[in-house]
Amino acid sequence: MGSDAGMAEPSPRPALRVVIVTDGALDGDSRAVRVASAADTAGYAVTLVGTGPARSAPPSVTVRDVTVETALGGHRERRPRPGLRWPLAYRGAEAYERRTALLAAYRSLLATRAAELDVMHRPLPLQAFARAGHGLTLAGLAVRAGWTGLRAAQHRAAVERRRTPDTRLDDLAAELARLAFGRRAWRRLDPALLDQEVAYGPVLDAVRPHLIHALGHRALALAIRAALRAEGAGHRIEVVWDAPPHVPAATRRAAVVDDALLRSYAREADGVVTVGDRLAGELLVRHGLSTLPTVARNTPPATRVTGRRDAGVRARCRLGPDVPLLVHTGPVTPDRGASTVVEALPKLYDLHAAFVVPDPDDPYLAELRDRASRIGVHARLHVVRYVPVPEIPAFLSSADIGVLPVHQLPHHQTVLATRYYEYAHARLPVVVSDVRAMAAATLEAGNGEVFRARDTADFVRAVGAVLTNPRRYRKAYDRVELLRQWSWQTESAPLLDLYARLLGPLR
Repeated sequence: MGSDAGMAEPSPRPALRVVIVTDGALDGDSRAVRVASAADTAGYAVTLVGTGPARSAPPSVTVRDVTVETALGGHRERRPRPGLRWPLAYRGAEAYERRTALLAAYRSLLATRAAELDVMHRPLPLQAFARAGHGLTLAGLAVRAGWTGLRAAQHRAAVERRRTPDTRLDDLAAELARLAFGRRAWRRLDPALLDQEVAYGPVLDAVRPHLIHALGHRALALAIRAALRAEGAGHRIEVVWDAPPHVPAATRRAAVVDDALLRSYAREADGVVTVGDRLAGELLVRHGLSTLPTVARNTPPATRVTGRRDAGVRARCRLGPDVPLLVHTGPVTPDRGASTVVEALPKLYDLHAAFVVPDPDDPYLAELRDRASRIGVHARLHVVRYVPVPEIPAFLSSADIGVLPVHQLPHHQTVLATRYYEYAHARLPVVVSDVRAMAAATLEAGNGEVFRARDTADFVRAVGAVLTNPRRYRKAYDRVELLRQWSWQTESAPLLDLYARLLGPLR
């Protein structure tokens, strides 16, 4: 009989593999980064899957950058089918690009020829003959330019219509597809989803995770299909759907696509998580879920913020410590109320405004800058690029006010925005519009002022009240329980409990 010393040590159980997948960009996706960090800290082997790099991800998390081609989804734009409305449009992107490039080349050649005629010395009859020939060529080019320009303009109009299919005929086509194909209508109406399947499918299959955490309903569809393939090969994958607030689709076609995806995959998820209690109840009823979704709000982790006045966003804007500064974070779109901030600046004198955005070259942001120039406040409007997710509260803390001037839209009513929690952890007084969830939280906590959405004068009143007595509003954050309740350490606990119920306890 052998001794205990001769017995082999039991091999350690391999870590359970968790994939967090999003169909969008990873960089700046605070939800993806925070979920990955929580799962990594809990002991799972975590892989982040999405487009672009993920600079904010923990070093121990594997990042898989997926490139989605547009072979199927881009076909509508490359061959826009002009029809009767644009009969002269080029039939494809290749012909459009070739013709417009040829026109530009001919213009350059003729400009060179004109310069040559000016500098070359020839006998007068030859010079006159050459200039006459050049003039005829210019006239021919003008005719050709007009014809090419007309066809090119019609092509661009046809492509733009294909990008935004919102005519009655488009709506009718979407309804017919819904009736004919039912839950599979998304395949017909949005081939770009098939491009995503081609890009993401092999990555998910190669990782062979035990759980996929899908951010949004498009990622959910990718996850469910990967789970079905794995089950066919004898490997079980649990799927968690992370459902954000519902944002109304821009067109009827997009609405039919979203509805078809949700009807196909929402009830197939093994677990559902979302960002608010009221939203959880709505999801339960809308999709006929078997259990109430787990609630995990997208809050920052509780960390110590120094609040230095010479650092962060203030330093990025090159402002001194005594210059009043409000900050707005997140993408800038018309329904987020950024125009209210710009319109208020002439009435707020020395106040500066910083927009912390993912894309400083966004076209709508250019419109805001133009408006600021016209009303004489362009020097007090600053545009700053995103910082890594873990650094956001510290980066914002040198400002004086955090603003959320969003409009009264249904998807803004039920949950607090991530930016609200980030302002709180930066210890910033807030000025928010009278959207239900934010207004109620602000009035209860006493950490800011509420104004009427789209009302510039009331926004000026609210900002002035905060600047007059900022300490009054910052005192709300002295209550330890408030920020502890609004922390990722607290909010991630139910999410990890859901993982444990699906996968079993970690060793």
